[in-house]
Amino acid sequence: MVVDTAYYDLLGITPNATSIEIKKAYRKKSVQEHPDKNPNDPGATERFQAISEAYQVLSNDELRAKYDRLGKQEAVPKGGFEDAAEQFSAIFGGDAFASYIGELQLLRNLQKTEELSAEDEAEKQKEEEEKKKKEDAEKKRKEEEDERFKNIDGKTTTHLTLHKDEANDGKSDEVSEEPKKKTKLEQFEEEQEKLKEVRLGELSQKLIERLSILTESVYDEACKISFEKKFEEEANLLKMESFGLDILHTIGDVYCEQARIFLGSQNFLGLGGMLHSVKAKGGLFMDTLRTVSAAIDAQHTMKELEKMKEDSESQEPLYDKNGIEKTKPTPEEVVQHEQLLMGKVLSAAWHGSKFEIMSTLRGVCKKVLEDETISIKTRIRRAEALKLLGKVFQRSFRTKAEQEEAQVFEELVAEATKKKKST
Repeated sequence: MVVDTAYYDLLGITPNATSIEIKKAYRKKSVQEHPDKNPNDPGATERFQAISEAYQVLSNDELRAKYDRLGKQEAVPKGGFEDAAEQFSAIFGGDAFASYIGELQLLRNLQKTEELSAEDEAEKQKEEEEKKKKEDAEKKRKEEEDERFKNIDGKTTTHLTLHKDEANDGKSDEVSEEPKKKTKLEQFEEEQEKLKEVRLGELSQKLIERLSILTESVYDEACKISFEKKFEEEANLLKMESFGLDILHTIGDVYCEQARIFLGSQNFLGLGGMLHSVKAKGGLFMDTLRTVSAAIDAQHTMKELEKMKEDSESQEPLYDKNGIEKTKPTPEEVVQHEQLLMGKVLSAAWHGSKFEIMSTLRGVCKKVLEDETISIKTRIRRAEALKLLGKVFQRSFRTKAEQEEAQVFEELVAEATKKKKST
């Protein structure tokens, strides 16, 4: 019995709703009431904030329990409620997959790498300038010294020359070899490698715990069915995340791929594993190619958009290559191109993220399956459970209604993120 059902009523759910039902209801309601979807309704913002507050309480087990027992006043988050727009944006990408793939670093690190490269280049230029100054000063010093040792009144000062040579004897041979100083970029890359190893260790432990639900059971058909049902329920929640279905399928593909490689290596001469490994490398090449192509496509569209904006704002007439005057792009056409660019940037970001996800997952699977501190029997069971889990994720799908809901949600959040960055 709950003392207050207002939050449940706002989301259109019952007090015994599951966490999956709460999240789905929030996504649906937040899209319906989002201010951008209701520009002529002054009450939309207030309803949007109320829905956000309801979700912040009901999605937190501790706050939900307090709300059910004591009502709204006793169920306020520490630090108060987050702004509805902030809460909405946080769901995009979210951290729902963190225990599977960790925190994605690639796209964030690209920006950091560019910054550090620029800093290193500036520092290198500064060092070269200082070196040039020192060389010029040394050259000037030598010229002044040579001037002092010149012939005086036509007489040779051999003894002075010898004295000068003795004074400089050995200096040219004594080159102090200081250890090469690491650039900021090199230091950053080393730090990232260490963090990656720690991250792989943590993720592999979490995967072992998931698989142990089956591997440490009686391992019969009933246990396998129960194992599949458990993760089917989890997949139903994860699939509604931004790019959730794509991420689920990617995880499933890698799990099945790595399980087949390991199980195949246990066959005669390990030929099965070798064949699957070759196939996986071919897939890696294609993924790399798609990632680069998507990035180039987004970059090309960005340049086109810049030219369109320039042409649109120009006060002068525009002419094509044949000298014929052409129509300037309208504001509507510029907006359409901006939307096209957003889609391509998201596509490039997804391909880059997918590449990183697959690399991380392969590293995790190898740690789990190639751990020689445990018996081969246990590792085979792990591989079989991994394959089973992979198939569960591979067959996940969204209904037509779920797909439409997810797309609208992702578009709104992408637009909100864009606005946030521009302010």
